[in-house]
Amino acid sequence: MDDLMNKQREIAEQIIKNYNNYKKSPKERLTKAYIETRCENLQVLWEKFMDSHFKIICLTKGTDKSTLKYFQEDLYSTVEDTYCQYKSKLKEEMEARTKITKESGRPTSESSPMPEVKLPRIQLPVFSGNYEEWQTFYDMFLSLIHNNVSLSAVQKLHYLKSTLTGEPATLLRNLSIEEANYEEAWEKLKRRYNNKRYNSNEILKRLFSQKAITSESPAAIKQILDTTTSCIKSLKNLGLKSDSWDIFIIYLVVSKLDYESHRQWETEISHSNTDDLPTWDQLVNFLEARFRTLEMLEGTKNNAKSMNNNNVKQVSTKKSFHSKLEEDKGDKVKSCTFCTNQHLLYQCKQFGSKSPEERSEFVQSKGLCYNCFSPSHNVRSCHQATCCRRCGRRHHTLLHFERDQQHVATNSSSMSPGGVSKVVAHFAKEDHQSEVLLATALVEVVSTNGYSQIVRVLIDQGSEASFISENTVQSLGLKRIPVNGIVSGVGNGQSRTKSMVAFSVKSLHNSDFCVTVHAFVLSSLTSFLPSSKTSIINWPDIENLPLADPKYGLPGKIDMILGVDVHSMIISDGLLKHPSQSGPIAQNTKLGWILSGKVSTRGNSNTRVVSLHLQVKEDQLLKQFWEIEREPDMIGKKLTKEEIRCEEIFEQTTVRNNEGRYKVRLPFKKSDPECKYGKSRDIAKKRYQMLERKLQKNLELKEEYSRVIEDYIMQNHMEVIKSESEVDNPYAVYLPHHAVVREEKETTKVRVVFDASCKGVNNISLNDTLLVGPRLQQDLRHILMRWRAHFFCVVADLKQMYRQVLVDERDADFQRVLWCPEPGKPIQHFRILRLTFGTACAPYLAVKSLQQLAKDERERYPLAAKITLQDYYVDDLLTGGDTEDEVVEIYNQMTKLMKCGGFQLQKWCTNSRKLSDHIVQENQGQYQSFVFKDNNIVKVLGISWVKASDNFEYTYNCPETEDQIITKRKVLSDIARLYDPMDGSHQLLWSQKYLSKNCGNLG
Repeated sequence: MDDLMNKQREIAEQIIKNYNNYKKSPKERLTKAYIETRCENLQVLWEKFMDSHFKIICLTKGTDKSTLKYFQEDLYSTVEDTYCQYKSKLKEEMEARTKITKESGRPTSESSPMPEVKLPRIQLPVFSGNYEEWQTFYDMFLSLIHNNVSLSAVQKLHYLKSTLTGEPATLLRNLSIEEANYEEAWEKLKRRYNNKRYNSNEILKRLFSQKAITSESPAAIKQILDTTTSCIKSLKNLGLKSDSWDIFIIYLVVSKLDYESHRQWETEISHSNTDDLPTWDQLVNFLEARFRTLEMLEGTKNNAKSMNNNNVKQVSTKKSFHSKLEEDKGDKVKSCTFCTNQHLLYQCKQFGSKSPEERSEFVQSKGLCYNCFSPSHNVRSCHQATCCRRCGRRHHTLLHFERDQQHVATNSSSMSPGGVSKVVAHFAKEDHQSEVLLATALVEVVSTNGYSQIVRVLIDQGSEASFISENTVQSLGLKRIPVNGIVSGVGNGQSRTKSMVAFSVKSLHNSDFCVTVHAFVLSSLTSFLPSSKTSIINWPDIENLPLADPKYGLPGKIDMILGVDVHSMIISDGLLKHPSQSGPIAQNTKLGWILSGKVSTRGNSNTRVVSLHLQVKEDQLLKQFWEIEREPDMIGKKLTKEEIRCEEIFEQTTVRNNEGRYKVRLPFKKSDPECKYGKSRDIAKKRYQMLERKLQKNLELKEEYSRVIEDYIMQNHMEVIKSESEVDNPYAVYLPHHAVVREEKETTKVRVVFDASCKGVNNISLNDTLLVGPRLQQDLRHILMRWRAHFFCVVADLKQMYRQVLVDERDADFQRVLWCPEPGKPIQHFRILRLTFGTACAPYLAVKSLQQLAKDERERYPLAAKITLQDYYVDDLLTGGDTEDEVVEIYNQMTKLMKCGGFQLQKWCTNSRKLSDHIVQENQGQYQSFVFKDNNIVKVLGISWVKASDNFEYTYNCPETEDQIITKRKVLSDIARLYDPMDGSHQLLWSQKYLSKNCGNLG
């Protein structure tokens, strides 16, 4: 092997040397014979180099190539690049000699060489198994490699395997790089992926699923034209004849066009001979001309709109907050068809107070359009692009009604039966040549982790609850409390809230004021307030007041709504009224003076009014309880794109070292993870100081915690960073850590868990950037049922499973921690070199490494490999056999197999006497730690297993009910206390579950 590599280096040096000498050659030497001689010499050297390269690949098959200097230096790529450049130079020079000779008749030695141009390197396509990518890959590989007669079969197979990832790479994994295997490999791929029926179905699905264009848009027309053209071309590439498709394609595309484009197309076709059917080329020409016209008109349209806005008139309207009703104020006011007053139908309060069914009957009786309430057309002829905001269908939102009427929100503040708690916030405003100013303030919000932020709040004394925007929650890193509720408003529009948060609100004007607020989280609260620039004139009294919102008159976003629960705490003595009777008022509060009321506007505006209604439904909690107990449906489950990507990263980057351990890369969603810009070092330091204070109060916990960290260091599972330059790396990610105490454990009572979900200053954590990976093991119930079928049962678990898998050194800086081995000394920086508890990808990588070990060693240990693939639940082994000799063989093979990958099984337990004696003989001290209880009861995945009788034992402590109020929530809580994945206690729980069902039916 060494001789072969030395020979390879000599050839490489000769090629590079010849290329350098050629570049130094004088112009008079560049004759045709000289260039041809160099070409022949280069080709001989290159063929020798390629033969040696493929011999090295065959000899190193199955070994870790990253340890060989030949592959570390990437000599092949360097020489290949030099060869391509050298060969290109020679060919260019030869073509230049020939061209000049033909044109001038002079010898080539008298002409100057062509200028040096470095052509871009051709990148071969990569195929990952996606059927949609197959045709493109097939065509390009066929033309570049397969039909290239200058390449040998060995070279073609090498190129083929280098362009495959994922499933295709696995398909050809067992084919060695030999000349006879190329045709077999190519046919294998074609049989697997050259599925014309599937490919044609996907193309047709993309063709027919295009969305209809609702308004004139050049971008939408270009998109539908490009997509249709691409689909037709793809179908032709599959060998399908498309000569007679025009009439079908035209009908499909025209049916997707907007009304005006459709009208113009029909007008253009009607001018031609009516006996001839239009062709696809005609429609293509029309669409190209159409989108060019619309692009040219866009600038003119915008200018016209801005000119019209300068001449609009304001209209007196009544509106409701969260129902966003915006209209051009230059429209003429029409009389209402319901009450005959001077407003539109959807603005009518009397019409809005009716039920959705009554509103629908009225619209139908008057023959109005269901979408825009116009009397001049029906919904089929309606050209309005609007639709129902609730369900997206073609009817007005006021005509939408739910089948389940008990969830319909009302404009009242009350408690409804059935355990549905409601919180209402509603207010309205009228504008008539004016704007209504709502009370806003600037406050400091402080989270429980110490972060603070200045936000703009709306003070609403008509709201029974407070609300906060999703963006504010994320920027502050607030801890969420799960809830299940619905926020609804005027028109019965609803949105869901799934969490609430707690935080402190501080005043910017009164340092002593601080109040704790619990607020529901919504994706967005309202539009900018005020809706346009406003001003308060002729009121000198407020000029020197400390205003809660100094920029009250400028439109700005609202980050939070403070309800009546907070309103009562902030109000102080002091109220000022505007000199005019209809003017605003100023109210003194702990947050400063807040302004509200009618003010004058600066220009045109569209006003918005909000009504919020919150329902927290306990019947959803009951539904979740029943869904938890359902068996998960894993049959036919397809992997998501992220799961497929995670599998590909593992396949492409995982290696084994000389000890047999697996070294993995962290599967990031992006090549440049955003978590490294979060400056997490300061956050981790604060958390560590909090941990130190906690450990000082509990010396026993401190001793156990220190022992775990020292074990990491002693086993070289993490290393100290000594270099100052490495310590100051601004892109390193630091993980806070804390203790999890498990008193019921016999071995590891204290576990150190690393908080990879801790967010940096950019509100992104390490876990946010990691792929979780697919579920690799079967459901717990299946494993337990299969384990129960064995006559002799065996139980064990892996010792420190995560810590037996290495993490690549390139990713170790994403797993830094702070630790001080001795009190009073400086804090040291460490990087963890193994998988860590708390990272999102750790369970997947650990289990995947374990299963990969079984696949790699299945020829040596077939029985153990099969058991490893199907009888593990995370790190717990539950297996067995029908004879005692079989379980002894299982023990021997499993022990050896795990040792090959650096794993170790511990805490063996079995009901086989022969296996028990066998284990005792091997390690008496180790076996003693396997016996958990004197009464021969062993915990198996949370269930008590009685070895002597081979039964499961359930312990259920009935709660005391004296002097307690029994509620539905308490009934559900007590039922859920019994952990029973095998449903062995169904007789005990049946009566209680039946009770919970009756409670739900009673409401």
